[in-house]
Parts: sequence; C-alpha cells; structure tokens
Amino acid sequence: MQRSDPDSSTGERYARSGHPSIDELVAEQGTRFPADPADLLGDFWPEEESIEDFLNALHEWRGHNKSDRAA
Repeated sequence: MQRSDPDSSTGERYARSGHPSIDELVAEQGTRFPADPADLLGDFWPEEESIEDFLNALHEWRGHNKSDRAA
C-alpha cells in the first residue's frame, strides 16, 4: 500500500493513487461497524401501517397519483 504525505487532502491523495480501501476510509472517518446488525434497522414507518400504505405514500410523494398522467 502506498502512503502519501499526511498533510495532503484526501481528495488530492486519492486523485493520484486511486480509490481508498475500506480500511482506509474507516480509519479516516472514524467509522465503526455495529456489532449487532439490528442496529442498522431504521424506524421510518409506523408499525400499524401496512406496506400498501407505504407504497401508496411513496407513489404520491413521487407524483405518480396525478389525475393527468401527461402532467
């Protein structure tokens, strides 16, 4: 692995050497991987609403439920 000047910016360093490895990104960003995969689950939709409700809302947010399809 090729090391560059620590004073150079990340963008400059990778512009010359290519993409950083996962380990390099983790070290630079101070990222940690969760020990429990359940920590990755989001809580963005109420449990009492069905997937159909979610899909209907998604279509509405994206503008698919317009009466004039040409609009």
